[in-house]
Amino acid sequence: MKLGGILGCFAACLFLGLTEAQSGCSNVVVRRDIASLSPQEWGRVANVLQRMKQDGWFEYYANIHNREFSNIHGNDNFFPWHRRFLRDFEEVGQRYDKGFAVPYWDELRDSHNPASSVVLSSRFIGGNGFGSCVKDGVQGSWTMGFPNNHCLARSFDRGSQMQPWYGPEYIFSVMQRYNDMHNFREHIEYSLHGSVHLGMGGDMSTFWSTNDFAFWLHHANLDRLWDQWQSWGHGNTMDGRDRNGTALSLGSSLPHYGEPISTAMYVGSGRMCFQYAGGGTNKHILRTMSRVTQPLLSTAGEADAGLHALPEALRRKWFPLLESNVPAGSAPMNGTRSIQSVSRVSGKPLPYPGPLTDMWVAMHGFDRAIVSRIMAESRQFVDELNMAKYLSPY
Repeated sequence: MKLGGILGCFAACLFLGLTEAQSGCSNVVVRRDIASLSPQEWGRVANVLQRMKQDGWFEYYANIHNREFSNIHGNDNFFPWHRRFLRDFEEVGQRYDKGFAVPYWDELRDSHNPASSVVLSSRFIGGNGFGSCVKDGVQGSWTMGFPNNHCLARSFDRGSQMQPWYGPEYIFSVMQRYNDMHNFREHIEYSLHGSVHLGMGGDMSTFWSTNDFAFWLHHANLDRLWDQWQSWGHGNTMDGRDRNGTALSLGSSLPHYGEPISTAMYVGSGRMCFQYAGGGTNKHILRTMSRVTQPLLSTAGEADAGLHALPEALRRKWFPLLESNVPAGSAPMNGTRSIQSVSRVSGKPLPYPGPLTDMWVAMHGFDRAIVSRIMAESRQFVDELNMAKYLSPY
């Protein structure tokens, strides 16, 4: 299917989608950690991606993301718009395989040494480019059609390696310290979101980053983190402003789609017919202090980051909800493990995450002062936990 034909059928597809949203979900798929997929399960995903590529869908989504770029970055449409966009991609994939679900990449688990991730092996999405061109993995030797014909490109930001990304401890802290969408969004978009895009380089560092399936894995993970934050009592939290400074609410329209933000707020209902492995679909539940990620070796010792062993002043500053919501030794809730009050005796100090570059800041129209403040905060977080002899299992 050519790009023009896809655009021609968009109105009809949107109408069908709105009908589904009104009638509720008949097929709720489960988005899983890509590293947990068996060869057969990943093979089904890869088959869908190949067929979508053949029919022009990667060009279609790259065009949309490029066109809407300034409407969906650097403002508070970021989370709901990307959830809607991700679901759009997933719905198209389900035309080829009804069980298709976009996996997520648990990048927090790989944050200390991203280039060594199994996700970047030939088994999954392939690794660094050769002369920038990706040669292995599901998109190996692909020629992308937007904005022009070119090889799918990746170029790690440290040659054969990548700078560390923002780790699970910092993201867990952000999720506890901010109760409004605006601050939560800024601290995620200006940290983990940007560091992954920049670390991967190539197409991932452009307006058409959707060409790389890493984009979809990355944004599924960001959406998973938002979903978990929502489950901590923020299910209806929508505030902040759009690119023009207009206040946003649940009734505001999503760019490109023209649908109310409320239609993208609730995982497992309406049009959002998916859920995340280990989570639930009911967002109106008590806040849980569950972990945002797990080490690959999920023994009791490896799963415990030792946050309860931090001095009380640091816990109150960086993890204000930790003590008040999760008693020491509490049982797992909502399908994930809670923090245990056991001091770690092995692990690694936290590394500084890679900064957002001036090019990236300018490309997105970010306020450099806000970005610099958040980057300085993250470095202070690293310094203070390292001074307290905290050791990370990641």
